[in-house]
Amino acid sequence: MAAENGLVGRRILVTGAAGGQGAAVARRLAASGAALALTDLPGEALDRVVAELEDGGRVVSIGADVTDEAQVSAVCTRATAVLGGLDGLYNNAGVYWHDRDAPVDRLPREVWDAVLAVNVTGPYLFCKHALEALRRSGRGVVVNVASTAGHAGDPDCHAYAASKGALIALTRSIAQRYGVDGLRAVALCPGFVETAMVDFAVADATIAERVRRATALRRLGQPDEIAAVAAFLLSDDASFVTSVVIDAHGGLIK
Repeated sequence: MAAENGLVGRRILVTGAAGGQGAAVARRLAASGAALALTDLPGEALDRVVAELEDGGRVVSIGADVTDEAQVSAVCTRATAVLGGLDGLYNNAGVYWHDRDAPVDRLPREVWDAVLAVNVTGPYLFCKHALEALRRSGRGVVVNVASTAGHAGDPDCHAYAASKGALIALTRSIAQRYGVDGLRAVALCPGFVETAMVDFAVADATIAERVRRATALRRLGQPDEIAAVAAFLLSDDASFVTSVVIDAHGGLIK
């Protein structure tokens, strides 16, 4: 695994770090010399990731519900205190309920509310409460994990597509407003990546084949491939990259 020189000593808060892409990003950042605060719902999965990466106090675990403002505020306060500041925020926590989400004419209100609570309100809360520390850094960066569905739409999962579209707009707005403080903000949009979130596509041969045929590289992505892009965006090597949407989808045609 390559180490990005632009990450050495950077202090980064990662949400949704207990598994999948979040855990892969945490591993990449730790290997590249970053100090990390990792958050997710409390539990053994988060504990395992932290135990794997813990080294001389460079990794701290803070369990929280991303939709609860008091908990998010506490996470940001503790992360800033323990790490001695914040240089980066990686908003990865999110949900994709392919079996409950639906087209708008039959989309239950409770599903709409729950998806937007995690996928939009959660990142908003972390941006809100981490902003002061990121501005003090003078080289702060927010990477919000959106989706290709956020700008291409999704015919079946309207709440998910709407939530990711809103997150892209929020990201651009943050970049434009706080760039004067040296703060960068980027929306990272993965395609289909082999994690538990898309187990349904991997397990169903018909769906898996349809996804592969719609992807120029004819395969699903791997978490480490997203982590490599994330590490670059969070590093000083990307110091002139802001207010953009970065697709990492293998040429997915939506």
